[in-house]
Amino acid sequence: MNVSKWLISATAALALAACGGSNSGSGGSTGVVESDVVLGDASAPVTIIEYASITCSHCATFSREVMPTVEERVEAGDVKFIFRGFPTQPVEIAMAGHAIAHCAGEDRFYDVLHDLFENQTNIFQAARTGTVGDALQATAARHGLDATEFRACTRNQDLYEQMSNVIRDAQAQGVSGTPTIFINGELAGPEAQTPEGMNELIDAALAD
Repeated sequence: MNVSKWLISATAALALAACGGSNSGSGGSTGVVESDVVLGDASAPVTIIEYASITCSHCATFSREVMPTVEERVEAGDVKFIFRGFPTQPVEIAMAGHAIAHCAGEDRFYDVLHDLFENQTNIFQAARTGTVGDALQATAARHGLDATEFRACTRNQDLYEQMSNVIRDAQAQGVSGTPTIFINGELAGPEAQTPEGMNELIDAALAD
């Protein structure tokens, strides 16, 4: 997998980003931006925005343990959910994974993320053995991208620029670690990292 020098330069500031790190953001993350893929009804009363990385183990735990609860509330019409990529090390792998999710299309976006989180350990192992490009290409293939489309996707500078804009906006809000959760613009605490806590936060947002 060949990642451009431009990409490495554009994401150099992410050396400070930490999987599971603390955050000092005070809110303001409410609106939908052009690059967002919204899960659920756009008119749902509660907006949950997660800044996360496919190379973050805490984000994989959130995907496995908390997302089923979020998806239940999406199905109930209470919530719309937005995932925004905030890559952690290794940044090149994280951004390539996020790119694949976008290139697969909106109807497959969250399926790709789920796949990447479920196979995170295998991706890390592939990185250690020098075969991470093959592992990511296999992920892309499972979601409809052929080899040519995979190569074009992971070299799409416009897409990386779009993701970098999301990163800069997140940093401006004080996001420095993953996962970071905003609920109706308010930074959620550690209670958002459990199914019970997430349900309580959604109920509180509905009651406001």
